[in-house]
Amino acid sequence: MDLLPTDEQSEIVATVRSQLESDFSLNDLAARDGEASIIDPGLWARCAELGWFALGLAESDGGIGYGLVEEALLFGELGAHCTPGPFLATVLAAHVAAASGSAELVEKVISGEVRVALVEPDGGGQGSPSLTPGAVHGTFRATDYGDAQLGLALSGDQAAVVSLEDAAANPVASLDPLVPLATVELDTAPLAFSDDPATGLRATILTAALLAGIAKATAEQSTEYAKDREQFGRPVGSFQAVKHRCADMAVRADAAEQLTHLAALAVAGGHDDDQFQAEAARVVAADAAIANAEVNVQNHGGIGFTWEHTAHRYVTRARMWNSSAGDRRSHLSAFLAEQAPA
Repeated sequence: MDLLPTDEQSEIVATVRSQLESDFSLNDLAARDGEASIIDPGLWARCAELGWFALGLAESDGGIGYGLVEEALLFGELGAHCTPGPFLATVLAAHVAAASGSAELVEKVISGEVRVALVEPDGGGQGSPSLTPGAVHGTFRATDYGDAQLGLALSGDQAAVVSLEDAAANPVASLDPLVPLATVELDTAPLAFSDDPATGLRATILTAALLAGIAKATAEQSTEYAKDREQFGRPVGSFQAVKHRCADMAVRADAAEQLTHLAALAVAGGHDDDQFQAEAARVVAADAAIANAEVNVQNHGGIGFTWEHTAHRYVTRARMWNSSAGDRRSHLSAFLAEQAPA
């Protein structure tokens, strides 16, 4: 299996990277810390025009016609730039809407006309949240709630697109000030529903890609700092204590990225071990992202702890995404339940 991107895929990555570097500066976005609306409508519409929300959607469903592999590459760049915004829920909602045959809903989502929050069961609410084709009921945690009109409710293999217009919502403190959170009480019929395991697998792969992107970006950030920062007349990267930490970060990042690419190819190709590969990628990428983000702050010394530097953003974002579309416990359990490939 060839894990190297094709020329066309590399061009997609380069285009996405260029756009993120020009439009999603973390230092600029910091002015919106704690606000309910993080991404302005014009910027969100530009993402839609670039086809990011429809990249992996079939042309017959109104999409660009690529697949999960290209979506994973897009999300790897979103992770590397620590990009805030409801990208994951938007892409998943488009697929669920398409699988339900709702062309009108697909168009609203991929055009950026509506925002979609990620909605997951909240154990702290009353009763057990439930998702069925006829109703979505219970207390849920909404990630990227902000000004979302829709929610992508996700629980295991079950996924539903629901309206949040009349939902009772209570904003709650967020670990990451660029990711608004709320608890919502839902008792509504879904606009679209799917219990196809493909949705859960896609969520697992795309979240792994976000985390792998963080692992890679923080490894590169530390390496560049270690080459520039001098102490006792030498770059700090020449000292073994720093050099070895950077090398360990690079190894973790490479393992996370390659496993994510392998899993995306396995799922896209319908391989028998696709669930095993997806869960393995998710667990390895989460561990790599959190470890690298924390070591990155340490490598930057005092500046890594300051609000002005972006190093701390990766720590909080890694922990947020590690708790999105499931968490480490659920994915590790699923991984251990799978038969290892022969």
